[in-house]
Amino acid sequence: MRWRRGGGTGLAPGTRWGVVLVLAAGLLLSGCRRESPPRAATSAEVRHGRGLFQRGQSPQGSPLTGFLGPERVELEGTVAACARCHGPSGRGSREGGVEVPDITPGSLQHSRAVGLEDIEDRARPAYTRATLLRAITEGRSASGRPLGVAMPRYALTEADADALLGYLQTLDAAPDPGLSTTTLTVGAALPLKGHLAPVGQEVQAVVRAVFADVNARGGIFRRKLELVVEDDAALYATAASSAGADATARLLERDVFALVASLRPARLASDARLEQEGAPLVLPLPLEPGPPPDEGPVFFLYPEPSALARLAVQHLSSTEGPRLRRQPLAVVHPEDAAGRAWWEAVRAEAARRELATPLDWGPALEETETEPGPAPFAVLYTGTSEGLASLTKTLAARAMKVPVFAPAALADPRRPELTGGQVFFLSPMGLGEHAPDLEALTVFMDRHGLKPGHTAFQLGAYAAARVFVEAVTRAGADLTRAGLQQQLESLRDFDTGVSPPVSFGVNRRVGVQGAQLATLEATTGRLRAASDWIPLSP
Repeated sequence: MRWRRGGGTGLAPGTRWGVVLVLAAGLLLSGCRRESPPRAATSAEVRHGRGLFQRGQSPQGSPLTGFLGPERVELEGTVAACARCHGPSGRGSREGGVEVPDITPGSLQHSRAVGLEDIEDRARPAYTRATLLRAITEGRSASGRPLGVAMPRYALTEADADALLGYLQTLDAAPDPGLSTTTLTVGAALPLKGHLAPVGQEVQAVVRAVFADVNARGGIFRRKLELVVEDDAALYATAASSAGADATARLLERDVFALVASLRPARLASDARLEQEGAPLVLPLPLEPGPPPDEGPVFFLYPEPSALARLAVQHLSSTEGPRLRRQPLAVVHPEDAAGRAWWEAVRAEAARRELATPLDWGPALEETETEPGPAPFAVLYTGTSEGLASLTKTLAARAMKVPVFAPAALADPRRPELTGGQVFFLSPMGLGEHAPDLEALTVFMDRHGLKPGHTAFQLGAYAAARVFVEAVTRAGADLTRAGLQQQLESLRDFDTGVSPPVSFGVNRRVGVQGAQLATLEATTGRLRAASDWIPLSP
C-alpha cells in the first residue's frame, strides 16, 4: 500500500489508522498465539487413562510399556504404572534422596523458576499438551532438557496418549469415582430377596453399624462413609455367576469407590470389571468354594477348602512323613469343581513331598464297586455333613480305624457320628488360645441393637468393615483406589477382633494363611482345638 496525501486510499484518516491498529494487533497476536486449551476428556477416556496411570493396564487388559535408561530396560504392567513413582494422587514425593515431581495440573500448567537450592537449572515453561506428551514418550521436559533416567520413556498408542493426558487433567480433582472431600461411597452386593435375604440384611446391618461408628468420630480425614447396597438375589436364581449378570457391575456404574463384604461365589465373571476399574473388593463372604486369585483387586479373609486340604497333607507329612511314604492317604470328594480341586490339592501336595500316591475313592466309599484294599493312613473328605457322617459309618462297618480330615464348615453338632473324635476338622477361624476375644464385638452388637443370626456371616462382615476402615485410614487424605490396594497389600498381622491376624501381600490375597485341627464336642456342639496353629506353606 502506498501512502499519499489526501484521500488516495479511499478511507478517512481516522479509519485508516483503525485499519493499521487492527493489522498490527493481528500480527502481534499471531506471534504469541498459545495452544488452545485441551478439550475435556470423556468419561471413557478418563477410565482408560486411570487404568494406565494407576495400574499400568488398559481397559482391554493390555499392559503399559516403558523403557528405562540408555539400556532401554523394558518395564511392563504394574511396575510401569505412573502411580508407582508419582503416587496415586500424582503429587510425587522426595524419598530416598530421589525427588519425584508433582504432575498434577496445578503444577504442570505453571512455569518453574530456578530454585535457590537447585544445583542445576531446572527452570521450565508451563507444559502444553504437546510438550507433556513429549516428556512422557521421549523423556524431555517443557524446556527441552532431558529428564532423569528414572523416568521411563513410554510407548503409547494414540488412544492411550489421549486417555492418559485426559486423566492427568483430572488429578487435581478427585482421581477416582465415589470420592469427594466429604464423602467416601462404598458398595456391597447382597441378596435382599429370596431365601438368602436374612443373611444379606444381617451383613448390611453390621457394615452400616461399623461405618456409623466411624462417622460419629468425624469420618476418615473428614470423609463420611456411605454404604450403597445393590440386591444380588438374581445371582442365586440364575446362571449369573457365569454370565456376569450380578450386582457388582451395577455398583460400579453407580460410581462406588470400592466394595466390601459382598456375598458371592469365590469367583465371578464381573471380577474382570473390578480388575479393569481397579476397584478393590475387601473380604467378600464366599458362599461357594473356589480358588482365590493370587493377585488383583479382590482380598479374601479365609483360605478356601482346597488350601485346607494342602495344609492337612503338609501337617501329616511333617508329623508322619516316613509312614506316609509307605501308606497312602485316601480322598473322598464330589465330582464337581470344588471336589476336583480338593482331590487335586491332595494329589499335588503329596507328590511335592514325595509321599505315596493318594487313593481316589470318589464321591463316597460305599459306592465303590470293589473293596478299597488295605486301610489308608487317613481319609481327607469334602462334601456335605451328611456325606461325612455316612463315611464314618462305612469306615466303622469295615473296621477302618483311621482319622478323617474335613473342613470345619461341615461340623454339624446334630450328627453324633461327627463327635466321636475320629473326625478332625480344619478350622482357620482360631480356637483355644488362638481364639479372638469377642468382648469388643459383643459390646458393638449390643450398642447397635444387633441380634446374633447367621453368625459366621456377621463375623465376616465385621472383619471386612474393620479391614476396609484400617486400609483407608493408612492410605491418607490423598486417597485413590490404587492407594487403597497398596495399603491392603502392606497390611500385616492386623487384628480384626473376630479372626486370627490378617496379612496380605503383593501376591497374597488371602488374609489368614493357616488353620487348626479341631474336634466337635458332643455336649456343647462346639469345636475344640486339637492342635496348635498350623501355618500354610506356599
